[in-house]
Amino acid sequence: MTDGDQQPLAGRLIGITAERKGDDQADLFIKRGADVIVAPMLHTVDLADDEALRLATVAFTAESPDWFLATTGFGVRLWLETAELWGLRVAVVEALARVPHVVARGPKSRSALRQVGVDPEWTAPGESMPEVVTHVARELRGGERVAVQLFDPDEHPTTLELRGLVGVGGSLLELGVYRWEPPLDQAAAHQLVELIARSRVDAVTFTSQPAVHFLFKLAAASGGVDRQDEVRTALDTTVHPVCIGPVCADAAVARGVSPERVVWPDPFRLVPMVKLTTELLAR
Repeated sequence: MTDGDQQPLAGRLIGITAERKGDDQADLFIKRGADVIVAPMLHTVDLADDEALRLATVAFTAESPDWFLATTGFGVRLWLETAELWGLRVAVVEALARVPHVVARGPKSRSALRQVGVDPEWTAPGESMPEVVTHVARELRGGERVAVQLFDPDEHPTTLELRGLVGVGGSLLELGVYRWEPPLDQAAAHQLVELIARSRVDAVTFTSQPAVHFLFKLAAASGGVDRQDEVRTALDTTVHPVCIGPVCADAAVARGVSPERVVWPDPFRLVPMVKLTTELLAR
């Protein structure tokens, strides 16, 4: 094996937008010879003081719903960890065990539920919320109570679709377990925005929809200049946008990036994403 085979990304610069596991991702690229810039585009807020979520959690434990929809594995675990701080974890797990219909958006959320002894009756084959909505719409009966662990209530259109599913006498309990704010290191984030706008990075990776949206929000006021068009043009031409999966890719397309440019691995996981980026840049 030659040095080139061992380090196929030598001389390449990769931008990493993830807050969670960003360093792990960086290590994988560095082992392949790449230089990296780790610049999280957002910061996940501590939920311990989130009174709205606490009240929703209390309501969930007081009267188990007919349906529970789990959208992300990290979100399920984050909810349970926060419930433990409130002394409610045991009550939440017991309530989950009583839910007649448990649905998971993908294998990660299914795994998180199984870790607490709850086995979903159905998992979306394509790991997408539209599939979940379609399945629930087909099976839902009037007057049933639905609880959903929301991923991104502000950006995700299926939130409104879920609200529309609940018929007369039914209800939707929204468990918003994610709260985001601008990144802690804004200097690094703006530096990456600048590098993308100037096509100084070879690829940029995204592991969540909010990271895409925050990138463009930061680009709108980068150094007092709106660089959204420059970022969009770079991603359409010289900088490879690589996403963790199609849901994340949808956010890039919604921001105006050409669908033909946005790629993601199968399966939708970190290591396959790194391998796909390597293949793109090693050609």
